[in-house]
Amino acid sequence: MNTFLVRLASGLIVAALFIAGTLYSWTTYGVVILIGVLGGVYEFYTISAPARQGSQKGRKTTVILAAVMTILSVLFNKRPFIFADVAVLLPAVLFFFFVRELFSKAENPFQNIGWNILPFIYVVLPVMLLNWLYFDKGPLIALGILFLIWFYDSMCYICGSLLGRTKLMERISPKKTVEGMIGGMILSLIFVFFFDKILAFLSVKYHFKTEAYTNVQWLIIAFITLIFATFGDLVESLLKRSLNIKDSGSIMPGHGGFLDRLDAILVAIPFSVLTIWIIDRISQIGLLVDFLKG
Repeated sequence: MNTFLVRLASGLIVAALFIAGTLYSWTTYGVVILIGVLGGVYEFYTISAPARQGSQKGRKTTVILAAVMTILSVLFNKRPFIFADVAVLLPAVLFFFFVRELFSKAENPFQNIGWNILPFIYVVLPVMLLNWLYFDKGPLIALGILFLIWFYDSMCYICGSLLGRTKLMERISPKKTVEGMIGGMILSLIFVFFFDKILAFLSVKYHFKTEAYTNVQWLIIAFITLIFATFGDLVESLLKRSLNIKDSGSIMPGHGGFLDRLDAILVAIPFSVLTIWIIDRISQIGLLVDFLKG
């Protein structure tokens, strides 16, 4: 019980800071995002250091600076997010590490290349896609997706603690259960049933720009998001098992490190964005058909 209370208290504090930063202005949102990216990339490099080869002098600083500069270039252009930010900028950053390894003396340089570019794929890329939700769809949509994942994680934890019997994937994460996942999914989808009304109310009351989605569309977005949030949790557990560690860090009591708190989000966000993008395309086709009929 004490563990749950500590976990709940630290989670609520971080969530409150994130919500305030996200909704206050795009500048405070940028600060919150930069802290998350900096912490996530730093932790990833730290826990993967034993698996790297050759001298690591200056490498951590290079990786972290490259990650921060990549996010800064997207956040502070003072223009709407475009997918060219991902398609043009990120590949150049990734291939920089291929070139850099030419000057290393590692016996297996491509092993180092893999570890260097992984935090960009695992941490930076999902955050860049989250920025698309924030700038293109509105702060409430981005926050709504994140809140949904946090809500699902909490419901899975509660349902698993009370009802959990069947292991979900014991070889990777012994504590996660099928009952916890199903219970969390059902409770989260019930909550999502009212999502469109909640976001519409907040949008009108506080004058936030928000993309409107129907009840059915939100249920589809939520279902896909939560499925991959589950996989995200398991992926980070697999990473920690492969590196033989318990937590990625200790910054959050009851939760561990940045990656422990962001694990579900990092894998879920790309699939949330993909689902929303597909729904948008279908809606546009529907409008075109109606126009042609008229």
